[in-house]
Amino acid sequence: MKISRIILTAGIAGAAAVAAVLFWPSSASIPKPKGYPRIAVPSENKPQRLTGLDFELYHHPSARWESKNQDGWGDLVYPFCQGRVQFTYLPVRGNLNALVDDAQDLAMKHSVAADGMNQMVYVNDSLKVYGVLFRITGNAASAMQFYATDSVRNFVRGALYVYAHPNADSLAPVHQFFEAEFTRYLETLEWREG
Repeated sequence: MKISRIILTAGIAGAAAVAAVLFWPSSASIPKPKGYPRIAVPSENKPQRLTGLDFELYHHPSARWESKNQDGWGDLVYPFCQGRVQFTYLPVRGNLNALVDDAQDLAMKHSVAADGMNQMVYVNDSLKVYGVLFRITGNAASAMQFYATDSVRNFVRGALYVYAHPNADSLAPVHQFFEAEFTRYLETLEWREG
């Protein structure tokens, strides 16, 4: 009697083990980490000229200008990525060194969270545009900034802000788009005579 009970128990345990192996899921379900949406960078169309300010430049046609309270201040808004390039225009009145120092200090403030920073000097003697483009790598709040001047009358600064968690991997296509966009700003920037 005891032996038949042991054999019956062993048979039930063996059948349960075989059923578990056959019907157990291959991997346990675990929650997935929060994902990031895919950002579709708009295709290139004919660039548009930003006019009506103390400076003019070309930008991607998906952007629109939002003016601020001060002349020459405003944002180029890029809806596809919730991005804004904040522009600040100031006339030079013997304060060029202070304006340049301030622009460099503002760019350097982002180096705390950055993995690195590259600076590219831009010179266009024919249009009298002299500037610096800052490429800030890593998870900084602003990945691109620039300033440009004619060294006599005009000074403009631009800074990119994408209103999303600063994850450099997820925002790589956006940063690549804006690197080309900032280069276009500098290459097409002209001072309005007035």
